[in-house]
Amino acid sequence: MKIFSLYNLIARIFPTIIGLVPFFIFQYFFLNNIWSIDSLIASAVGNIGLSTILLYTFNQYFIRIPSKIFEDLLFSNQLYFPTTNFLMYSNKEYSNEFKNKIRQSVNADFSIKLPTADEEKKDEKVARKRIKDAIRVIIGKVEDGYLVLQHNIEYGFVRNLWGASLIGMLGSILLLFVSAPATPLYILGQIFTIAFIFYLIFGFLVIKYFGRAYARKLIEEYFKISHDN
Repeated sequence: MKIFSLYNLIARIFPTIIGLVPFFIFQYFFLNNIWSIDSLIASAVGNIGLSTILLYTFNQYFIRIPSKIFEDLLFSNQLYFPTTNFLMYSNKEYSNEFKNKIRQSVNADFSIKLPTADEEKKDEKVARKRIKDAIRVIIGKVEDGYLVLQHNIEYGFVRNLWGASLIGMLGSILLLFVSAPATPLYILGQIFTIAFIFYLIFGFLVIKYFGRAYARKLIEEYFKISHDN
């Protein structure tokens, strides 16, 4: 597990930090006498590796898991993820000729026969499952091509930001609870609360958009690799 990889830094650690901002503010203004923020910063600077591991662990259990659950609900456990949708004959993102070539490459590379148009019409759910399984091995072949990795990072960030928004909303409500009405901190708490709730409600649109961008690049990169060899 590469804790310090670019993906983990941007797609996992950064959303975690965003979600924890209200708690950092709460700690600074309300717990400073109990737990000095100066001591906290000094400790973090002196133990960068430990701090990053703690952030990563927090992300794994309190942010990534809710985000993955939401992703599974949003895309029906990957059956309706854009990578699957784009390779269905019923989808118009790519021509049937292009999809036929992808199927030929998948069969040649992995001995996996993707569903024909007739098989797809006969049982769409089974067709989606077979395409989903093929996508898993395609990801392994493409690995971390630069543009694919870039889009994967962007998608991972916006997906994990949804889980981070759950934590951020709780921290923002805490700020509202402990702050006097009409004070700067109370107003800040209101802004954070609205922002996080807004993303919790409408973030699925952003997630779908970046999911489609990632799917296009993954499929097109695989097509390029399989036809360059």
